[in-house]
Amino acid sequence: DPYFTKEKYHDPSVCERCGVVFHDGIFEWMKEVPANAEKFLCPACRRIEDNYEGGIVYLEGEFLQKHKDEILNLIKNVEEQEMEYRPLERIIDIKEENGKLVIRTTYEHLARRIGEAVHKAYKGDLKLNYPEGKKYVRVHWHRES
Repeated sequence: DPYFTKEKYHDPSVCERCGVVFHDGIFEWMKEVPANAEKFLCPACRRIEDNYEGGIVYLEGEFLQKHKDEILNLIKNVEEQEMEYRPLERIIDIKEENGKLVIRTTYEHLARRIGEAVHKAYKGDLKLNYPEGKKYVRVHWHRES
C-alpha cells in the first residue's frame, strides 16, 4: 500500500485534516489529542486527496430506485460503525451514474462491508471481485423487485 510509509510516524501524531491520532502503533479517535502530537496527513486523507480508492461498490436495480434513501442511510451507518474500529476506512464519495449508485471507499474492508450489509438487509445478488495481487475490491449488488 503506497499510502503507508515505510518509516514510522512520530508517536503521537494527529491528522491535520480529520483529527485521527496515530499512537502506540495504531490509528484511533481520541477525545483529547496529546499536546506533543506532530501534525501529518493520514493515509485515508491522502487517498481522498489523491482520489485513489481501495474499493468500489456498484448498487443497481429497480429495488434500489424505490428504496434509495433507506439504502443510503444503511451505507452511512455501516461507514460510522466501521470507522469506530478502523478510522482509515472512509467513503470517498457516492455518485449516481445511469441509475446506479457508485460508492468509492478508501480501503477494501468498508466496500465489502457495505455490499454485505445491503445484501443482508435487502437480499438480491452480490458479487465480490478481488483482482489478484491487489488490496482492492469491486462489489456489485443488484436487485430488481
